[in-house]
Amino acid sequence: MLRQAIKFLIVLVLFSTVAGLSAFFTLSFFIKGEESVIVPELSGKDAVFVLQLLGGLGLNTRVSGFAYDDAIPRNHVIQQSPEPGRTIKKGRDVSLVISRGTLTVTVPDLRGYNLPQALIVLEQNGLEAGNNAAVFSDTASRGAVIAQFPRPGRTARRSDSIDLLVSRGPRLASYSMPDLEGRLLDEAMLVMDEYKLMLDGVTTVYDKTRPEYAVIGQTPKAGHYVEENQKIRLLVNRRAKDEAMGTAHAGRLFRYRLPHGYLKQHIRLELSIYGMNVTLHDSLMPPGKEIWAFVPAHTQAALFLYLNDELVVSKVY
Repeated sequence: MLRQAIKFLIVLVLFSTVAGLSAFFTLSFFIKGEESVIVPELSGKDAVFVLQLLGGLGLNTRVSGFAYDDAIPRNHVIQQSPEPGRTIKKGRDVSLVISRGTLTVTVPDLRGYNLPQALIVLEQNGLEAGNNAAVFSDTASRGAVIAQFPRPGRTARRSDSIDLLVSRGPRLASYSMPDLEGRLLDEAMLVMDEYKLMLDGVTTVYDKTRPEYAVIGQTPKAGHYVEENQKIRLLVNRRAKDEAMGTAHAGRLFRYRLPHGYLKQHIRLELSIYGMNVTLHDSLMPPGKEIWAFVPAHTQAALFLYLNDELVVSKVY
């Protein structure tokens, strides 16, 4: 009887132990399945894909750094932590090291790009702008890259500097400043047009011993070095007011009628005032058309009318 009781107790203990262990493992399996995940292999995968994958598994993505790698493309995973196959709970961080791509890059050909475009291409390739130099060129437009160092196709390390040679455009024609003193203003303007010089302003004084509207001074002086499009100032002999009209306001209205004919002609009217040139009119006009312009009172000014790019009228106020 005692022996049967002992056997019963042993069977009861074994049954209870097996049932308890079974319940424990079953509960652990379900809990583990709900709260834990196995870390996938991420090495070599695109960073955007990895972000979506880890988010779907309930894990957080943390970028711990970047590194150059010749084998792993740019923006792909180089390393991960925890390593693949580890079981971790949801909500944990997975740290990633992302590839910057190869440490070296082929130098792009920047010739023909304008400077801002060239700088963008350098940045896209992980390179930096070095020293820039500028030279005159008859073949390359102003601001275009003519040459570079290192040359296109060479291998460079990322963050290396690329030196650029940039065009300043064609060299401007240079002259010895012509002598305009003693010429009438009309003649002086024709000479300036021939040398492609710009009128910067006209100042008037009166010397009764000299012809009216004659140039009696100029800046720069005759013989000085000047370049195409350089601005020139003139001193012109003229009475302070039009005494024949008897008023200081006379002559402030400018009028010009185009010659009669059959074809439209190109008219350009320029006003030199306050040290600057202002284009008042620049268009084709029909024959016989009259053009008017008002010149501000109480200031020195000059009007120049060009007919088909030839100076036909100049008037100083």
